[in-house]
Amino acid sequence: MLKGEYSFKVRSYECGEDGLVSLPSICNYLQEAASLNAEELGFSKSNFVAQGNNLSWVLTRLVVKMTRYPTWEENIKVITFPRGGRKIVAWRDFEIKAENGEVIGLATSEWMLIDLATRKIVSIPESVLNACEFGTQSVLGPEPFTARLKFPTDVTLNKVGPYQAMYSHIDLNGHVNNVHYIEWLLEPMKAARPMKIELVFRSETLVGESVFVENTEPLDGQMYHRVFSPEGKDHIVAITEGV
Repeated sequence: MLKGEYSFKVRSYECGEDGLVSLPSICNYLQEAASLNAEELGFSKSNFVAQGNNLSWVLTRLVVKMTRYPTWEENIKVITFPRGGRKIVAWRDFEIKAENGEVIGLATSEWMLIDLATRKIVSIPESVLNACEFGTQSVLGPEPFTARLKFPTDVTLNKVGPYQAMYSHIDLNGHVNNVHYIEWLLEPMKAARPMKIELVFRSETLVGESVFVENTEPLDGQMYHRVFSPEGKDHIVAITEGV
């Protein structure tokens, strides 16, 4: 089976004062499940390294839609599977379930392979794409990603920062882990737990670099966000709903 099923228990340090788990913690569960499943299927970072290839996966797009957020000490399961890809992108989906089988969240993601020495995108091996053919439609429907997600320029903006990338933010790929971007963009909203978030990752941030965060005022239940360099280069652009 290409599906992987992984159990997580919500810890107190993953919750806010209301006892609900944070969105970054949910995204950490998804990331861990994706890594474990890729390892089991033979195309994780460590699998590539064992084969003499200095390659690793990087997350380029993510959509998470929650029905509810689990509470402290609640046990949940993350079911994940690869659902195909093409040339330089591969897709992976997720279901988040409560102990009773209730689906409390769905997510879909897009990944690319990079050469860790050159930091350049490389083609995904045919063997990986063949192994990923689980299905064609995302758990979030036939068109889960916004076609061209752009940060608006003609609205009122709130800007915070700078934040500095610390060594504690760096992951196995040598750059800021994707979940820290989510922490940064949610910071101006305090303990916000959006019911849906969509992110596009556009460039990496290295240790010691500074970033700023901008977000728009809520409009029709949506907010736009971006994390960007002092020079104005976008690292991520995002939309949240149901804040």
